Formats: sequence, C-alpha cells, structure tokens
Amino acid sequence: MPAKRATTTENLVTLFGGIWLTLGLFIDGYAHANIIDTATEDFFTPWHGIFYSGFTFTAAWISWMMYQRRKPGALHLWIPPGYRWAVVGLIVFAIGGVGDMIWHTMFGVEVGLDALLSPTHLLLLFGLIVILAAPMQSTIGTDQPVWIAVASMTSVALLASFFTTFAHPLSNTWTFGLPARENDIWASWTVAGIIVSTLIMGSTALYLIQRFPALPFGFLTVLWALPAIGEAYSLGSTPGAAIVGGVTGGLVADILFATSSRPLRARCLLALSGGVVALWAAWTAVGAAWGPNGFTVEVEIWTGQIVLAGLVMSGLTILVLSDTGRLPDTSHSVDDAEPLDTTPESSLAD
Repeated sequence: MPAKRATTTENLVTLFGGIWLTLGLFIDGYAHANIIDTATEDFFTPWHGIFYSGFTFTAAWISWMMYQRRKPGALHLWIPPGYRWAVVGLIVFAIGGVGDMIWHTMFGVEVGLDALLSPTHLLLLFGLIVILAAPMQSTIGTDQPVWIAVASMTSVALLASFFTTFAHPLSNTWTFGLPARENDIWASWTVAGIIVSTLIMGSTALYLIQRFPALPFGFLTVLWALPAIGEAYSLGSTPGAAIVGGVTGGLVADILFATSSRPLRARCLLALSGGVVALWAAWTAVGAAWGPNGFTVEVEIWTGQIVLAGLVMSGLTILVLSDTGRLPDTSHSVDDAEPLDTTPESSLAD
C-alpha cells in the first residue's frame, strides 16, 4: 500500500525549503556575476552556505516525512505520492554538490557562461527541478490550496530562466542601441532568446492549466513576472524592462484567461498568446526608451520578434491541448503511473 499523501502543512514546509534553495541559487548567481574574485575564491563561501543549507534543510525534511511513514517492506513505500522523483533529486543533488566541490578545487571558480554549463552545476539543476516540483506533484487531484502548485511551478520556472540566462534577452536590452554594423549577431541572439523564453513561459503555464481546473487570478503574473525579475536583478543589466514586460504580459494573460468564456483550447490560445505578445511589446518599448544609444534595430526585427513570440506560443498551445477543450483526469498523483483519460467533469470548457 502506498504511503500517506503529504498534508498541506507538509507541502508548505517543502515549498519553504524550495524557496530557500532558489533564493540561495540567485544570490550565488549574483555573487558569481558581480562579487567573486576568481584569484581568491574557493568553494566555501557565504552564498554557497545559503544555497547548500537550503538543500540540507529540504533533504532532512523529506527524509523525516519518509521516516514518519516507515513500514515493513521496500523503502519506496515510505515515500509520499508526488515525492518519488524528489528523492531521486536529493541523491542527484548530493552527487552534484560533492562533484562541484571537487570541480572548483581542480578548475577554479566560474563567473560567466561556464558557470551555467559546468557539468556539476547541471547535475544540481536536475536535482533542484524535481525537488522543487514535489509540492506541485503532491497536490494534483487534491483539495489543497492551488497556490502551493503555482509557487512550486514558479520555482521551477525561476530555475529554468536562471540556467538559460545565456539565451535570455529579458534582462538585457542593450542590443537595441548597438550600431547597425555590430548588431546582426546580437539581434539574432535576441530573437533566439525570445523563442527560448516564450517556450519556458508557455510550457510551465500549460502544465498548470492541464492539471489544476481552478487556477486563481494572478497565477500567470506570478509565473511569468517573478522569473523575469529574479533573472534581471541577479544576472541582468536592465531590470526595468524585465519588470514592466513580465508584469504587463502576465496581467494581460490573467485578464484574458479569467474573462474568456470560450472552450479551454481557444481560451488558452487567446490568453497565453495575447499575454506573451503584450510582454514582448512592453519589453521592446521600455528597452527602446531607456536604451543608452537610442533604437537602432531594424523595424522588421523588433516587430517580427513580437509576432514570432505570439506564433510560438499559439503553436505550443495547439500541440499541448486537446481540441475537445477537456482536461485530463487529475484524481490521482503523478506517481501513481496510471494512464490519463479525459472526462467532462474535469473540463474547464463553458
């Protein structure tokens, strides 16, 4: 018999540990970008202390939850539904943490793109994602507060944004003002980054929409704005554009999602595509207005990248959602490994 499902309080404690970990990661990222002296830095730093103490707390908490559910038989029967991948994540993270200490000892401390692509850091990323997703996975099909799931997914989105910063223009609008002869390569990077950012925003939003039939107003603003703001302040150079873009796009998407009476697929097409167009339009406008050298990007590029983002979001929504507008049955946990079916009772269609 599977272990007892985690309670709301237990999921909140796990979520607290995940937020601790996420804050530690962004503080560490800020230190790598702005503080670290590679000649004197080693593995044992205050920012690493915040990050790894968050992991220690979370690992101890999940272990305690398992201990409270101990029973004769296989160890996996002690794990609450929704937490099995989190346990795998704890193991992977621990391996990555030890490897990271060895890596820094052998190769020094990274401060740029190499910090995001270090193999040991990527192991930490995998472990973090499945740990932070546990509260959300645990609440699927329950009457626990849906904001637990939204906060959990937002933490995952923050991680995805952080580790793909090298392809994210949200926090860097300086490319708008480069001389035309220098701007082709950076314009290409900006457009590619917009596609990456849009896919992250769309996939996280659609995951929540598919599995939680009663999402509160504001969930898209939280899901889109917080990663943009966190990335901008920790690793970026123009946080104003990220804040205005993320908040504007999220609010537009929330309003369209809450007020539309269309079937689910059409509702999501309208809300998510409209929201992401508003996000990149606001970001472009602020970047152009505040850029130090004016606005030198060709009109085809800055208009085309906004339209392209909307089309990418529309295509993703069409691919992910059924044309019946019905949601999958969420009466069981992801860990139950049962096939999903669709029922009229789980539909959001009006």
